[in-house]
Amino acid sequence: MGKKGFLIATSAGFAAAAMSGAQAADMPIKAPRYYEPAANWAGWYIGAHAGAAWQKTDVTTDSSFYDGSSNFSNPNASFSKSGFIGGGQIGYNWQHGNFVFGIEGDISGLSGRASTSFQAGSGYTTGTYSSKIRWLSTVRGRFGLAVGDTMAYMTAGVAFGGVKNSVTFDRFETTYSSSNTKTGWTVGGGVEHMVDRNWTVGLEGLFVDLGNSKVDTDAGQFQFANQAIIGRLKLNYKF
Repeated sequence: MGKKGFLIATSAGFAAAAMSGAQAADMPIKAPRYYEPAANWAGWYIGAHAGAAWQKTDVTTDSSFYDGSSNFSNPNASFSKSGFIGGGQIGYNWQHGNFVFGIEGDISGLSGRASTSFQAGSGYTTGTYSSKIRWLSTVRGRFGLAVGDTMAYMTAGVAFGGVKNSVTFDRFETTYSSSNTKTGWTVGGGVEHMVDRNWTVGLEGLFVDLGNSKVDTDAGQFQFANQAIIGRLKLNYKF
């Protein structure tokens, strides 16, 4: 091929490449996909809660009651009562991506008093057990997974409560009672939704075990196991 043919071929190649580049430049470019930023759960918050508390009590005793027929019995019992719970909470969250870690403390007042009647043997000894958790406070760690504006979490920690237990003997019209501040544990979980950058609303369920308390009587010692199952609605303001 002569020089003239080589120059013509080279010029044609450059022209074709230039036209191809121009067409590519004219093609529409897709805009990058937009991802909504993850909600920010980090920081302090304070709020209030209200709901229902199911208080459950088991009573065991080392006492034996004579029923007048040479028979002896131990009047153990289990009983429960549902009531209202309401109070406030404060906490702090840390966030790493979609994972949220936090600590929360709360204090609540509880209504309702669980009670039941007991009868030993054929009725020689009758009476009433009663139990009430008057107030409850917990300090818990929280671990959650946030998806968009909603977070599901697990929680566990220590629980404190003011508990009053009593035993009343009908025959003697005598009541023995014990009021204590008990320490126990709690575990549960919940779902929380961020309404806007400051307000969140959530549902939470907790199981609380405040351990055993004892009531000493002339007829022996009675042991009360104090537990509660709690369901509550929470409203928080995030700073």
